[in-house]
Amino acid sequence: MPSYENLLRALSEEKKNNIKRLFDEIKFTEMERLEIAKSEADLNLWDEKSFASFAFGKNNKDGRDGKRYIEALRKYMSALRSEETDYSSFSPKWEPRTKERVKISEYPLFITECPCPKDGEETRCCNLNTLDVFKQCAFNCSYCSVQAFYSGNEIEVRENLKKELDTLSLDGTWHIGTGQASDSLLFNNKYGELDALSEYLEEHPELIIELKSKNEAIDYKRKFPRNLIFTWSLNAETIIEKEEHYTASLDKRLLSARRMADNGSLVGFHIHPMVYFKGWEDEYIHVKDEIERLFSPEEILMVSMGTLTFTKSVLKKMREEGRKSRVTEMELSPFAGKYSYPLDTKMKMFKTLYSSFSDPFRENIFFYLCLEAPSLWDKCLKKSYKSNKDFELDMKKHYFDKINRG
Repeated sequence: MPSYENLLRALSEEKKNNIKRLFDEIKFTEMERLEIAKSEADLNLWDEKSFASFAFGKNNKDGRDGKRYIEALRKYMSALRSEETDYSSFSPKWEPRTKERVKISEYPLFITECPCPKDGEETRCCNLNTLDVFKQCAFNCSYCSVQAFYSGNEIEVRENLKKELDTLSLDGTWHIGTGQASDSLLFNNKYGELDALSEYLEEHPELIIELKSKNEAIDYKRKFPRNLIFTWSLNAETIIEKEEHYTASLDKRLLSARRMADNGSLVGFHIHPMVYFKGWEDEYIHVKDEIERLFSPEEILMVSMGTLTFTKSVLKKMREEGRKSRVTEMELSPFAGKYSYPLDTKMKMFKTLYSSFSDPFRENIFFYLCLEAPSLWDKCLKKSYKSNKDFELDMKKHYFDKINRG
């Protein structure tokens, strides 16, 4: 089977026939056919017009028509990628995953390192450790890398979580996140996961466990230890509506955080992944305005910012599945073994958002960039670190200072 055929699986029969006819009529190399297939898979993903549907040439044995076609295709794709993504006419339809497909499991429970690249410190990493309380997610964020890790929709829940936590070896560990393999509040303590984490942290005040969610939190009956941090991933309302399928709205996420702050817990926000789309500046500043309207700086432990980042495997899966999304309608610049926005685009977004926060928030909350190049820090946040270890130590100091004030 030619290497490009899997990329065409999600296309309609009409689009497949157009491309087959194109390949019959014009002489292309195998690499050119692969490039055309990738481009057509992307256009299908973005719900944009197929280039092959209006750009046919005629057969020429010396291949000049093929070269002209490739040049025109590259120009067409570059024009779409280089502009702010337009969501005004984009209305994707996604099928929901069900939360009922749950398996109570005894999968091994252990602490792992954050997937952020560390070799050569291409990104400035806080050295977060991760813990998989759940595996797989019921939400359908179009850009999510979790779907590349697991097959099927079955969600695994760890049985006897507290007992397993007690067996962990945590020498040198202080900061643990539970939102890498699923949503930390996916079940809102239905399986006693928050009780188990709370009891464990009460016995280990030297640790911090950070929950990360896009779900709506319920009213919990208990107070939580100060070193259990409730954070929410926030985004522009357009991106939540068009790309973060079946998650809670921006208002519900913020009101959930407000509920947890009223319950005495510290909260945090990951404004991530920021998307460069038409209207991005106004919508992300609106997110900031809502944070400042609903919270005082003393209630917020941290705010992180980051952009879209894709591995080759995630891009391949998205193209082959063809579920509509425009998150990859962007300049895919190589970065730390993955693909992301060019640095100048990132700098524009981060600098705009961070500078819009008022002085009391910038001065009393720990801001940082997630999965981003060290060169962006000073330009965007007016601070920088010489190494990941320096970043980690400063984060640790700020976190425990605010936790211990309670």
